Amino acid sequence: MSFFGSAFARLATSAAIAAAALSAAAVAHAEVNFSVGVGGPVYYEPAPAYVAPPPVYYQPAPPAYYQPPPPVYYPAPPAYYRPPPPAYYGPPPGYYGQSGGSRPRLSDMQQRALDNCSLLAPNEQRRCRATVMSTTR
Repeated sequence: MSFFGSAFARLATSAAIAAAALSAAAVAHAEVNFSVGVGGPVYYEPAPAYVAPPPVYYQPAPPAYYQPPPPVYYPAPPAYYRPPPPAYYGPPPGYYGQSGGSRPRLSDMQQRALDNCSLLAPNEQRRCRATVMSTTR
């Protein structure tokens, strides 16, 4: 009997520990819902309202004023003009029976030298022309 009595005591002790553990688990779960299924007004808690944060304000950049550069004026280069040919008050060609082709044919260098004679002083122009004409054949 001692064997059975001690077994019974062990069994009772283990059953008491198990019952205590189950009751502790039931007590730990405090929220118990019981519904009968009767319809009625139901109140639902509204969802939390999320508001967007205020917009981030950036100070605008200072206005950029662009001024055109000052105009650049370059002086005109000096202009060198050929002086006008001297006035000729003689008779027109062919007046004395000469043909218009009485002048000798000049090369391009002779023609250039003859044209440059007009750049000289008026008292030296006749001698320059005579020198150029003396080189013709």
